[in-house]
Amino acid sequence: MSRQTDVRQPVRSWLSLLAWNTRDILILAAISVVFGILLGALLYPYMLSVVLGPIVAWAWIGLYILPGFFIAYALRRPGAAFLIALLYCFVTLPISPYGPSIMITGILYACSGEISVALGTRYRHFDLPWMALTGFLGGIVMLIIYAIFYPSSFQLALPVLIGVIAITLVSSTLSGILARYLGDAAARTGVLAGTIRREQDEI
Repeated sequence: MSRQTDVRQPVRSWLSLLAWNTRDILILAAISVVFGILLGALLYPYMLSVVLGPIVAWAWIGLYILPGFFIAYALRRPGAAFLIALLYCFVTLPISPYGPSIMITGILYACSGEISVALGTRYRHFDLPWMALTGFLGGIVMLIIYAIFYPSSFQLALPVLIGVIAITLVSSTLSGILARYLGDAAARTGVLAGTIRREQDEI
């Protein structure tokens, strides 16, 4: 009997993570709009910075995967990081200089965010070291995705390539850390009251 209870406990725990409610959906939608407007406006400075070289261009990566880490920290729901990337890119469509192709980028961000959150936190470990690890993994996943689908992006001189990898990992790691602090700050204001559930963290 106790063995059956031990088996059912993890199953129930995972089912509770998948149980989205109306509040979760509304928060996801609202945050998607906020990030969509902010990051959409920053696409223009990003375009200007690209002329400075690939290292500078890749330094932006942490900013654009930040929404996935933030919403994962806030909601602790599987799929949240994936959905917010698609939604915020959809919001940027009217102001994006890249047109509909921004949605392809959104899919890449969505995959990177969700995979790294799943590996780094398992939707349970959200202390600062775990969020830093999640960010680091997000950078690795982005590099792997680009290496598979855009291999020409890495046809660079070796010092530049090392710089691109290093800045991507630093940027994404800082993104995971920043997501934690932004989430805590938002919770203190009451904006995310009842969503950041530290009691669910397993240390």
